[in-house]
Amino acid sequence: MKQTKILVVGSINMDLIVYGVPKIPKFGESIACGRYTYATGGKGANQAYAAALQGASVSMVGRIGDDHNGHTIETELSSVGIDTTFVFTDQEAQTGIAPIMVDDEGKYFSLTVLGANNHLSAEDVMKAIAAKDYDMVLMQLEMPLETVYRTYEIAKENNIPVFLDAGPAMNIPLERLKGIYIISPNEAETEALTGISIDSEEQALQAAQQLYERVTPTFVILKMGSRGAYVYDGTEGKMYAPFKVDAVDSTGAGDTFNASLAIKLCQGYPMETGIQFAQAAAAICVSRNGAQSSIPNAGEVEEFLQANKRSAKLN
Repeated sequence: MKQTKILVVGSINMDLIVYGVPKIPKFGESIACGRYTYATGGKGANQAYAAALQGASVSMVGRIGDDHNGHTIETELSSVGIDTTFVFTDQEAQTGIAPIMVDDEGKYFSLTVLGANNHLSAEDVMKAIAAKDYDMVLMQLEMPLETVYRTYEIAKENNIPVFLDAGPAMNIPLERLKGIYIISPNEAETEALTGISIDSEEQALQAAQQLYERVTPTFVILKMGSRGAYVYDGTEGKMYAPFKVDAVDSTGAGDTFNASLAIKLCQGYPMETGIQFAQAAAAICVSRNGAQSSIPNAGEVEEFLQANKRSAKLN
């Protein structure tokens, strides 16, 4: 099978992950937590890393600062075969950083200082698209909104499907994303975009229908955490139950899900097969600590599927 070629456009951050967070503090309150670690991250870099581990040929477009964090992340991305030709060093800004707070159930909230990510431009994207052919573009919202829109427009002009991870949560105008291939928010992002809290399958359908009417994508895919994934194609919706694992840290799971699904769809597999593979990859991710350090490779996902007797005959 021909190797899938993926272009990831998006954020590159250093994550500061704090574990054992008992609650969200109030302003002026200090609380004791368990431990911390640093890990390379950013939604864009996480997706690039996951796609590379799943066997794709990956190029990354992003910006880092001329600092220790930036150089560390670029080295880490290169170590798994990601083409960092279009990861530009910004002399005017620091590398992005994200403090991530994880509780004992593996749930998290995060803060993000975008830094150099705020300087990612459409010109950066144009250089990458002019250099190679790609099967799909993956992007997120951790960059200037105009760059998000222009990335879609440039990709569309070059007949490249675009998969938008609609995170972090924000309410943005969607008109310029009309006809996008996939828009995929999680629960918080869905509520930010639609005003609907997806606490049930019925509410998931309502939110998916609203997004479909506004964007007319090929698919709306709602990532619903421990409840699974909801896929809507403009005609009908379907809920896909997740694999049950002991979750310790959900950081990076959504990014892993999206990248893994994108590759399977590019390889010609049906949506159901792609969702199953992506859910398995995400399940492994949440059972480990960290973002990129928790992402499985393709072999690990296949073994997981076999062990859980839900293999969709991916080979």
